[in-house]
Amino acid sequence: LKEMDPSLRSLEDDAIQRTVLEAPWFKSCKRLCAYISCRALREVDTSKLLAEILQTSAKDDQNCSRKKLYVPRVEDKNSHMRMLHISGLEDLIANSMDILEPAPVDNKGNHHEDVMQADEPVDLFLLPGLAFDKSGRRLGRGGGYYDTLLRKYRQLANERNWEQPLL
Repeated sequence: LKEMDPSLRSLEDDAIQRTVLEAPWFKSCKRLCAYISCRALREVDTSKLLAEILQTSAKDDQNCSRKKLYVPRVEDKNSHMRMLHISGLEDLIANSMDILEPAPVDNKGNHHEDVMQADEPVDLFLLPGLAFDKSGRRLGRGGGYYDTLLRKYRQLANERNWEQPLL
């Protein structure tokens, strides 16, 4: 990743985001969890994807393409991370590692909804990773944050008889 030409990297990031935005599984999803890319970590850029989700979600409530977006907030160094609902980029602040994440409360002082307390299931998780295999398994960075969250969410989905999300 360090050796990758920045212009090629940008082209590939754009292609990945276009592929996701045009995919039927993305178009049909109503609720999703997605990471906010960090340039320093050389993650696939999600900025256009998130902007599209938030722009679409800000439109008329009757819009059938409206999506509810949850993004990560790291709570501690013990692999504890929550996915919190945001309605706009103004809900984000830089954490101690300069990674954007939701503030604990919005600008009105209300707590952001945690995906683990949501009344409806998430359809899709867009996850960062260093590598993926054809069966969908991922190689992360070793912190266990996403693995821990996914294990807990899958358990919740089973308990509530929800369909498991696409990863």
